[in-house]
Amino acid sequence: MLPLLLLLACGDKAADDSGHDATGGDTGTGDGDGQTTAVLATVSDDYAVGALATVALDDHRVTDTITDISGDPAVISTGGSVFQLDRYGYDVVRAFAPGEWEEPRFEVALADLANPQDVEVCADRAFVSQYGLAALAVLDPGTGLLVGSVDLSAFADADGLPETTGLVGDGAGRLYVTMDNVDREGDWGSVGGHVVQVDCETMAVTDSWTASGSTGIARHPDGRLMVSVLGEGLRWLDPDGEGLGPVFWDAAAAGFEGTRVVLWEEHALVVALDEDYAYRIGCLDLTDGAFTVAEESPLYLFAMAANDRGEAWLAARRHWETPEGETGAVVWDIATCSAITATPLSTTLAPYSIAFY
Repeated sequence: MLPLLLLLACGDKAADDSGHDATGGDTGTGDGDGQTTAVLATVSDDYAVGALATVALDDHRVTDTITDISGDPAVISTGGSVFQLDRYGYDVVRAFAPGEWEEPRFEVALADLANPQDVEVCADRAFVSQYGLAALAVLDPGTGLLVGSVDLSAFADADGLPETTGLVGDGAGRLYVTMDNVDREGDWGSVGGHVVQVDCETMAVTDSWTASGSTGIARHPDGRLMVSVLGEGLRWLDPDGEGLGPVFWDAAAAGFEGTRVVLWEEHALVVALDEDYAYRIGCLDLTDGAFTVAEESPLYLFAMAANDRGEAWLAARRHWETPEGETGAVVWDIATCSAITATPLSTTLAPYSIAFY
């Protein structure tokens, strides 16, 4: 079963100055040259097989089916590598040199049912969130060797797991971890949520905040952190001040169940899911919280990531009510809240996860 947060309330990663994004895609290699390429994990409609593809940011030229991957993959760019995860039932982490897909730098298997979700390189360690275990795995980012773990059992609910999802670094040696906290013994609904701060050097939990539902997180290029809370909305997180602040944008009052968000300047692009499982793309003003719906999508907007050009890339897949819909990557300008692509950038298999280098 896919993590609830990835389906409903994922806090996607936004461009920052650390070489990694805060949304699920990356913001560059940290060398100051800027990003040139989107890398997409794509999968078949039945989730049986997958493949990597790349898209040039300048002219949207697609290079398709580069290498085979699983039917439940993710791609994350951090620490100078593109990490490719094979998740539920596979439990594999691969690291590629950006643009070199013939052979990974390393490939390692995690514990059975680890179900890895995200990677963040911090303090020369690669932290891996594991949906099926109550700990972060910590790898050597050059070799893939296991060098430690971070115990998160204190944040588990009654089923013994916190269902860890997203990871965001702050560029100052601290990591922020989000959790679904779902009821595995019941209906898999959220029974709360947490955001946990980890010191990357000591690999110890140093602070935490409790929310009413599953959490996701996005980092603004200026360093601000925004948390999405399932069934609630968006809240700013000030880890050195007031902590998790009041609701900044009330998604529930607007009729939305869950949200994804990417941040740029004083703007945010939001993908929201309503009670009828219809997707809306909206614009949020970060100065006053004003929100407007820009477009209703008939497609399943599975993932969203921001690059260092202020673009939001959305993975658009066929919705069960629109099986004939056109799939591919959809590109929006965050500041103007307007579509850059008139039609989705098509790949042989539909996009599932997006990162940048």
